[in-house]
Amino acid sequence: MSQVTEGSLPEATNKIDTNDETPQYSARGSICNTHNVYRTKPDENGETSWTKELPDTLTEPAEDAESAQYALIVRNEKCYDGRKSLSIHSVVIQSEPLKQFLGKALERYPGVTTTLERLEFKTPFKPLVHRWENILKLRDEEQDPTTKEHVDLFYRIFEEGLRDILARKADMIRNGVITHSLVWTIFEPDDIIVASSGGRNRALLFSEDEFSCRSQAWMLTCRYIDYDGEQFGFRDEEFKVPSFVGTTPITSLPIFPLKFHPDKVAIRESLLARGKSWEAHKGYHYKQYEGSAIGFFNHRLLKYHVKSRIIIDTEAFNVFHASKSVRVKDEDELSAELTDDQRVVTSPMVHGYSLKDKEWLQFYLDCTRDIEWNSRAFDCLVLPRDQENLKDLILAFAKAQSKQADSFDDVVQGKGRGIIMQLSGPPGVGKTLTAESVAEVMQVPLYAMSAGDLGSSADSVEDRLKDILRMIPKWGAVLLLDEADVFMETRSFANLERNELVSIFLRMLEYYEGILFLTTNRAENIDPAFESRVHVSLAYSPLNFDSRRHIWAQFLDRTANTAQLTDAQIDCLAEVDLNGRQIKNLLKTAGLLAWSQEQEMGFKHIETVLGLRESKSLQAN
Repeated sequence: MSQVTEGSLPEATNKIDTNDETPQYSARGSICNTHNVYRTKPDENGETSWTKELPDTLTEPAEDAESAQYALIVRNEKCYDGRKSLSIHSVVIQSEPLKQFLGKALERYPGVTTTLERLEFKTPFKPLVHRWENILKLRDEEQDPTTKEHVDLFYRIFEEGLRDILARKADMIRNGVITHSLVWTIFEPDDIIVASSGGRNRALLFSEDEFSCRSQAWMLTCRYIDYDGEQFGFRDEEFKVPSFVGTTPITSLPIFPLKFHPDKVAIRESLLARGKSWEAHKGYHYKQYEGSAIGFFNHRLLKYHVKSRIIIDTEAFNVFHASKSVRVKDEDELSAELTDDQRVVTSPMVHGYSLKDKEWLQFYLDCTRDIEWNSRAFDCLVLPRDQENLKDLILAFAKAQSKQADSFDDVVQGKGRGIIMQLSGPPGVGKTLTAESVAEVMQVPLYAMSAGDLGSSADSVEDRLKDILRMIPKWGAVLLLDEADVFMETRSFANLERNELVSIFLRMLEYYEGILFLTTNRAENIDPAFESRVHVSLAYSPLNFDSRRHIWAQFLDRTANTAQLTDAQIDCLAEVDLNGRQIKNLLKTAGLLAWSQEQEMGFKHIETVLGLRESKSLQAN
C-alpha cells in the first residue's frame, strides 16, 4: 500500500496484480479514491511541475492550536531595504475584542469583514493606512481594559510597521504633492473624486485601485449615479494615472479627491446645483441645445457639435440605441429622490435625440435651455386669402388629436387613431412651414424627414418607419414626411419595387397614433388607396402677388441689420415670381453680400443678387 502522511488522504493503488510483467491498470476514473501529487521547486527558469514524491523540506505547520491562543499572528519576511532585516508580510487578527474595535474603526470599508474568524491584513495594509487617524481617535476613547490592552498591542505593531509610509504620506499632503508609488494612499474608498468631462467638473465616488505592471500606471475605478429610464443607480468608470517621475501636485492628477481642491466648497455647491437639475431631468423633456455632444459610430466615441432642439429620454435611448444603452447596477438600491450627497456624484450628461442631426447622443446638461416658443408662428404662414381659413382647420385637427378628442377609432384595436394630413402643391408655398407652425403653436417636437432618410429598399424603409412611428406618439410630436411622393404614387404593374414601398407605407399608416403631415408636389399622382387613410387633404395654390409681398415684408422685418425699404421697392420685389423658400435664400445671400461690404442690407444688395438670378435688374418706381 502507499504511504499515508499526516494531513493527507490515503492513496489508492490502481495496479492489478498479475503474473504478467506488464502492469495492468483499472479503467480510467473507476477507483473511488484520491491520488496525491506535489509541486516541485522552481527550476532556473522559474518553472515548476508535479511529482508523486513528498517534498523533502516539509516543516511543521506554523499555525496550530498553540498559535490560535494569541490575539495576533504576525507573519514576517526578510527585508531588503537596508534599514531593517525583517518586515511584516501580513497579520491575522484572532482577538474578538480587537475585531469589535476594528469593526468600528473600519466601518463600511469595502472588502473588510471584521467578524470573520480569521481577519487578515496584508501589506501594504491599505485599510489601516486610510483609516489610521480614526484608529488613533477610537484608541484614545476606548474604556474597556481588555480591549484597550489588545488595541495597544495592535498599535505597537503597526505604528512601527506603518511609521514610514504614514510619515511620507503626511509630508506629501502637507506640501500638496504626491509620488506615483504613493498615489494609492490619498484615494480612500467612498471619497468624492473630482474629474474633468468636456472641460467641466464632475464628481464620482472612489471604489478601488489596481497597479498595472504592464503600463506602470494606476487604474482607479470610480462610480457615479446615472438614470436608466426607470431608476437611479451606480455605474463604474475607470481612470488611469500614468507613471511620472518624482513628485507632482495632487491637483494636477487626472482625478483627485475633492478634499484637496483649493476651492472645494464652491466646487461642491456647483456640483450639487447641477445634480438637482439633472435629477429633475429624468423622464421626457424637450429642450434647446447648443454645445458638444457624445455619440458612437463603429464602436468609436465621436464628439459632435449640436445646435438643435433635442428630446431628453433615456428610456427611448435604451430602446432605439440598444447597443449603447444605459445600465445601472441592480444591487445599488437608490430611492426615487436622491440625497444631496448623491446629487453631487450624478452624471453631467443626459441621453436623448437630436432632431436636427437625427442622432441618439449624450448631451451635457449645462448646454440645455428652455425653448423660446414662437407664439406667432401661424401668423408667419402666408396663404392666399381664399385659403386663410385652412390654418384654423389644420390647427383644430392637430389640437383635437393631441387631446385625443376623436373617439371614432377603428374597430380593430390600434388602428385609425392618428390624424394624417396631406399637403400638396408646388415648392415653396408653405407646406413644410405649415407643419412647423403647428408644432410650434402646440409646443411639441417636430420630427421632419424626407423620403431619402428612410432608404430605398423595402426592408430598410419598413424598419426605419417602425422605429419612427413608435417614437413619435411617445413624445406627442408632429411628424413631417417631406416630399412623400415616392411612397404615395399610384401603383402600376411596371414597377413592382415601388409598389412594395407604397404597400408598406400604407400598412404602417394604419397603426400610426400621432399627427402626420405628408407633403407632395404632385397630388394628381397619388395612389387612390391613400384617400381612405388621409383625414385632411389640402391643395396649396401658387403664391400670388399679395402673398409674395406679405412674405417679403415679413422676412425683411425679421432680418437684422437691414435698411428700411420703401413700399414701392417691396412691390417691385413681389412682382418677381418667387416662392417662399427662394425669397428666404435670396435674402440670406444678400445679407452675406452686405456683411462683406460692411453695410446694412438694402435694396441694392437684394437687386444685385436677384439680378444674378434673373439676369436682369429691378427698377423701382
